[in-house]
Amino acid sequence: MSKSSGKSKLKRRHHTVPRLLLRRFADGEQIIRVPLDGGERRLVGIADVTVHRDFYSMRDESGQLDDTVEDLLAELEGKAAKVIRKVIGGVWPLPIEERAVLAEWIAAQHARIPAARTAHNEMADHLGKVLIAMGGKPEIRRHLEEDATGPVSDEEVEALWAEVTDFDSYSAEMSVNDHVLSMGQSMKTAYEVFMARSWGLIKFERRTLLIPDHPVTLVRDEDMPSWSGVGIGNAAVILMPIDRRAAIMMASLGPDDFFVRTHTKLAKELNQRLAYNARGELFHHPDDNPLEGVELPPVRGREMMISQPPENFLLPDGPSHAFKAASNPP
Repeated sequence: MSKSSGKSKLKRRHHTVPRLLLRRFADGEQIIRVPLDGGERRLVGIADVTVHRDFYSMRDESGQLDDTVEDLLAELEGKAAKVIRKVIGGVWPLPIEERAVLAEWIAAQHARIPAARTAHNEMADHLGKVLIAMGGKPEIRRHLEEDATGPVSDEEVEALWAEVTDFDSYSAEMSVNDHVLSMGQSMKTAYEVFMARSWGLIKFERRTLLIPDHPVTLVRDEDMPSWSGVGIGNAAVILMPIDRRAAIMMASLGPDDFFVRTHTKLAKELNQRLAYNARGELFHHPDDNPLEGVELPPVRGREMMISQPPENFLLPDGPSHAFKAASNPP
């Protein structure tokens, strides 16, 4: 039975950065919010930041909201919180079972963020529009005829073609159900990648860190070309802040975990990389100044850079017979 039926109260305010993590950068329940749009930096409650309404609420078969995913994330966060406390308390390297818990939790942070949904939406939108462009008017006519009770006129085809090829006037979005499904697949892949890497613990005595609204930060390999994308598979380093004075660094493949020697320059470099990974805002402890010497990036509105817009694929008369033959070999 869906939780929306009244058996229990539906959770509608979902944190995309979990409160257990925000608390480690807060003074009690208060944290400094730094917007990237030039807005005022101010003290806010952690209960009110990185909140998105119904972000993980799926629809069941009856169309009702279901917050089961939020419950599962909360359960994982509870397990991870215990492990993080042990790390901060001095346990390192972690036993394999607790390392696995933390790897799964970090994989969730990588998959649950708004940027992941934005990237999937941008990809789906682009591919859908390319298919429309390449299908041409013949495909438009076919779709109209599927639902028509009589002949489809050329005027109807032209009108719909003009509407759907006005690509800037609309955009496609994944459903929450589809996003949650992709989250699960992404988490599984990320977990396997994270467990295969060697982990380093970065722990400062005096210097402090900030936390961006998208905490899992990928560091590009310097030998990679600038046009190449960076992901968890080819990143030189994966950074995850777990406390205002500690972060985990996932390095190259290898079985041995290690400690990272800390110094002032490293703290500044980490904070710069973490800041660059923010999309709209970042946070830090009210008593800290981790932004000293750090350049703030602009608000990031897009996740994908696509060189060929769908207009470049327009084929009003549809694909040629030669193209169809090449695409569907016997």
